[in-house]
Amino acid sequence: MQSMTGYGSGSASHALGTLEVNIRTVNSRFLEISLHDSKIPAAVSQTVYQMVKDSLERGKVTVKISFLPAQGGSGRQVHVDKELLSAYVKALQELKHVKGIKKSKVTVQDLLTLPEPWLSVEEQQIPEEEMIDLAREAASEAIQQLIAMRVREGKNLTEDLLKRLDWIENKRQFLMDHANEAVYAYENRFKARLIELLGGLHIAVDEGRILTEIAAYAEKTDFTEEVVRLGSHLDQFRKILRSDGPEGKKLNFLLQEINREVNTTASKADNLDIVNCVIMIKTELEKMREQVQNLE
Repeated sequence: MQSMTGYGSGSASHALGTLEVNIRTVNSRFLEISLHDSKIPAAVSQTVYQMVKDSLERGKVTVKISFLPAQGGSGRQVHVDKELLSAYVKALQELKHVKGIKKSKVTVQDLLTLPEPWLSVEEQQIPEEEMIDLAREAASEAIQQLIAMRVREGKNLTEDLLKRLDWIENKRQFLMDHANEAVYAYENRFKARLIELLGGLHIAVDEGRILTEIAAYAEKTDFTEEVVRLGSHLDQFRKILRSDGPEGKKLNFLLQEINREVNTTASKADNLDIVNCVIMIKTELEKMREQVQNLE
């Protein structure tokens, strides 16, 4: 079980420079990959994108690809078009003989302002196939780091959720143990009230009618089924947590079912201790929901 939060970086070196890949992920319902590159060939970016896509199931992913040229200018070459330069010099020298033109020596500054450049700087480029190989190496390292971090974080989240499940199971046992108390309390209150009202009138208490009333109340307030299903959901949740693979969506759905059982229990309960117990469970479930949102 992995977390969707993580970071990884990787690099690969070449004589002309170093290609770096940085990957950052946060939680998301789906897999969303945002790729940022700086003057990187499209084929290189696509290679990294596909590697990330094949490695992750869910999460908002930000990928940054950059190429850092080697220091010392080894990636640049200066070219001088000597034929064009000679032609410029010859033409300027001939202009000295034209009447009305002030004679002066030809300087480099004069030559640099001419319309057709004779001096150029060429950036040495890494062949695309070699750049793709560099990208694979750097991305592979970044993805390994990312997944390792997500696994560590996922383990921590899993341990935390398992502890919370144990706590909720303890509260569920309390609900089971006190499921019938409300009915017994209602029966005693109901009988006492009838005796109080009818005793002075010397009217016999109809035990059958009392039992019918109590049965109706018991059916209305019985939350045993909900608590049993809650136990089943907790067992499923625990089993999924301990499994391998991306199961975050299943856990999120199961958490909704658990909440539904707890809410129904609260609506049926007619006992302050039961209601307080349900409130504590719901508070804990909200904390679990926040944790589950980070699981892949």
